[in-house]
Amino acid sequence: MTKDELIRSIALLERLRSLRGLWIEEPASEPILQMSLFLMKQHLTGRLTTPTSLAQAADVPYTTATRRVTDMRRQGLIDLRPRTKSGRSFSVHPSPKLITKMTSLLTSVQAAVADNLGGRAPRKSDKRNEPDLIGAPAIASGKLGFAGGLDILVLDDPAYSIGKPLRRELSYLMGGQVRFHEASIDTLRDKILSNSQRDTSKYDVVAVDLPMIAEFAARGVLAELDDVASDSRVNRTDFVSAAWRGTFSADRQYGIPILINPQLLFCRKDLFAGSNLPPPQSTDDVLAAAKALHDPARGQYGISWTGGRGGPIGQAFIHFLADFGQPVFQFARSVGGFQTSRFSDQSLKPQIQTDCGHLTAQFMVDLLEVSAPDVLSTGWDGQVALLRAGKVAMAYEWASRAAQLTGLSSGVELDFLPHPTGEISGEAQPRSNMAPIGGFAFSIPKNIAPSRLRMAWNAIEWMSSPEIIKLLVQHGGHVTPRISVGADPAVRQLSPMISAVDQMARRGQIRLWPRPPVAGYSAVVAILGDEIHDMLSGKQSISQALGRAQERAEQIA
Repeated sequence: MTKDELIRSIALLERLRSLRGLWIEEPASEPILQMSLFLMKQHLTGRLTTPTSLAQAADVPYTTATRRVTDMRRQGLIDLRPRTKSGRSFSVHPSPKLITKMTSLLTSVQAAVADNLGGRAPRKSDKRNEPDLIGAPAIASGKLGFAGGLDILVLDDPAYSIGKPLRRELSYLMGGQVRFHEASIDTLRDKILSNSQRDTSKYDVVAVDLPMIAEFAARGVLAELDDVASDSRVNRTDFVSAAWRGTFSADRQYGIPILINPQLLFCRKDLFAGSNLPPPQSTDDVLAAAKALHDPARGQYGISWTGGRGGPIGQAFIHFLADFGQPVFQFARSVGGFQTSRFSDQSLKPQIQTDCGHLTAQFMVDLLEVSAPDVLSTGWDGQVALLRAGKVAMAYEWASRAAQLTGLSSGVELDFLPHPTGEISGEAQPRSNMAPIGGFAFSIPKNIAPSRLRMAWNAIEWMSSPEIIKLLVQHGGHVTPRISVGADPAVRQLSPMISAVDQMARRGQIRLWPRPPVAGYSAVVAILGDEIHDMLSGKQSISQALGRAQERAEQIA
């Protein structure tokens, strides 16, 4: 159940209890149930509950209510959090035990109402009637040390949705003043680097784009977490493998994944079905489908992608290069891909002016002919409006953008596919389709005050828990690094994209090597962002663009 559904079910139970007075002159009271409903509603809406307000909610004499509060504490149903340094004043919160019990009760109430009013019993195969695997988050333990406040640098992007309502809720759950600082995708790197020049870090925790982990590790910007994480309770096997490996550099851990964001091919399933076109499996299929569905006279275009100058088109080239089976740096091969965890100096040589590089560049030239007209100025946020308006049949887009595409017009249906493979003439060994992983980890600046290091780690560990990850996903992220969260029925209801990404993760199709954790990655993206854009703008040939990009990349490698 979502938080809103839980709150509505609480309101229903409260109303049903109040209606008993219509037929029982002096209705018997159930103070523990009444207080539990009140406490859960307060908790879900981020409101503080005192022992006095909880007792008043019981609707029985105060002395009786206080005895019941004592009973609830003895049964492990409530937690108390000190509100003052003296410890004489407390706030009251539902314990994990109470949250589990109340969620089960409210889920049963919802199912019973649906059964009676909807005219059918819930079927075992009905996903909407499956119990949630992950309940609402409880308050953080006072032992974690958050009461003194935290400063967290987050990405300012709708896809990651740590908006103001969620920030208030997280601050409430953490029991202190949590200050969130924002940075756009284009300024986040600079803010982290600028902060690293301070004597003491301004932030306790920073959001880091996965490919930047290696650069920041090499520059001494991030704290190594192996020692502080030695007694960690984090279940690493619950994380998507590529995301977890992306937080390591030279076998040292520098963060925990918070949100993943593989790039997918969004397809208008309805248009493909109407034209009897199969889902694209190769780049030739993409071009053929785009050509068949490209009708500029009617305002409909075959495809869109992030072709804007700089980072958007630089990363697009690297992703398409991976579709043709080659990473942008020279890595040793491993099972199903390339080894990205151990490097030698020679293995970091950029690979741009290659046969696969030429195939990639030609694919982009061909793609341009069936693309939306402003594709060469399309940045990170430019495709949502096209998809929402139904103006493109396909789009190479980050999975998280699906959260902004709810409520599409009737008949419009999207399919979410891994990147189709690049066609290489005479290739003997078939390659599987894959999705380049994007996403962010929470890390700790190396120049953090030593006295705050343990608290910062506790914050990362707590924020990466299944309960908090589920909360982030439900607030609009729609992408999760944790396998358990992706399997939760309430999460899977949010978008068909979530199930699609979950299946890709289970098949091993979400890969790290297309966006490798290499110190020079950002610089190579910037170089390609210039040279490939000039190529597609007609200012230089394919050979010139690849040659110039290779030469410039070798100078910084």
